[in-house]
Amino acid sequence: MRRHSNADVVSRTRLTFKDHASQSGLCSICIMDGLCEIGLKAKTGKTIFPQPFGTAQFGAEKKLPNIEDIQILPELFGEGVEFKKVKTDVTIGGFDFSAPLSIAAMGSTKVASDLGKILSEGAARSGIGIVIGENVLATYGKSGLKARIEPFLENYTKKGAILVQGNANEIKAGVFETGIELGAMGIEIKLGQGAKQGLGGEIKFSSKEEAEKYRSMGYTVIENPDGTFERHASPGNLTENELRDIVIKYSDLEVPVWIKTGMGRGIVKLIDLLESINEECGGRISCLTVDGFGGGTGMSPWLIMNETSVPSAFLFRERKTASFDILLAGGYADGTDVAKAMMLGASGVAMGRPFLIAANAGNFHEPSVSGPDGIVNFVNALKEELQMVCASQRVSSVSELIGRRENLFPLSDEAAQCFGLERKL
Repeated sequence: MRRHSNADVVSRTRLTFKDHASQSGLCSICIMDGLCEIGLKAKTGKTIFPQPFGTAQFGAEKKLPNIEDIQILPELFGEGVEFKKVKTDVTIGGFDFSAPLSIAAMGSTKVASDLGKILSEGAARSGIGIVIGENVLATYGKSGLKARIEPFLENYTKKGAILVQGNANEIKAGVFETGIELGAMGIEIKLGQGAKQGLGGEIKFSSKEEAEKYRSMGYTVIENPDGTFERHASPGNLTENELRDIVIKYSDLEVPVWIKTGMGRGIVKLIDLLESINEECGGRISCLTVDGFGGGTGMSPWLIMNETSVPSAFLFRERKTASFDILLAGGYADGTDVAKAMMLGASGVAMGRPFLIAANAGNFHEPSVSGPDGIVNFVNALKEELQMVCASQRVSSVSELIGRRENLFPLSDEAAQCFGLERKL
């Protein structure tokens, strides 16, 4: 279950003798040339962030039991189902979707912003959900938020939804009110994310004027020795009273309220608390996105990504159901991943990096396919894969996959324990 240690391509570091590393990740013969991660930290005095920032997304490498350690058992008995006749339409978080998919919140980093309009148009044309991530309002202003929302509304076909996310800083700046004014259909309160739970959204930039702007909005701004700056959003507090107050307050907007959190100790307690709050605010909370290990980010400390959190699907080892929908996020990439998540108990899956890849592939690798077409094609492929899994289960709707845990076979004792599954046929 170990990953690289002390050197990696994303940190642009290396070992002198890469084929001879000790368990700690140090070269077995260390000549102290300073090319490894220890050397980089000694030179900079900073923890390591993956590079290149702004043009790439990064995901953790450490090997943990995950969705790939589960096989889907076909159902041998029952009436046959023609896969192309399987219905993929679902209702998630208060909205009708063409498939159990949502584009996970991606915020103000350059790579997400460059593709923001494509993602919104592609989501609308595909009939799936999309959440505009944190710090877009703070970074690009109202016009930047509008530029992400308008392409969705212009291509909306009565399926799917666009929501706006808010962190502790932006909620105070009125991101939810502004988003709804511009046409967003719901809001997502960010409590955390899988790649860096407990840390706020981060970007790197060079403008002193921007640094002052962010400081005035309550962000933590760090000046680096090379003259660049880092902006870190406040992680916010998570107490029962504060969460209850904020959910009840924004229930007055009369739109579905989604919640986003990372995995960690207390996830079952959080779901119990959300159930209690939902009773008080008339069921306004309609979806919880649980983001876990393996998920990506545009900027996150490399060791934090690899050494904290666990896969989001581990949730269903402890808690099987909820009155609101649950989307899983973090390391999901194809239709069988989505099917396994649903069979464990999820309502669907949120993906980030796969949709960025789909948008880019449409732009650059196939001249006849535009960026939004790449997203539409990707969603259609996932639908087909889901339909095939449904045929293997002899069910005629993807919704019928939810909770079919008995037809999941863990490939190891570790996977069985982590997912709460039995190894039997």
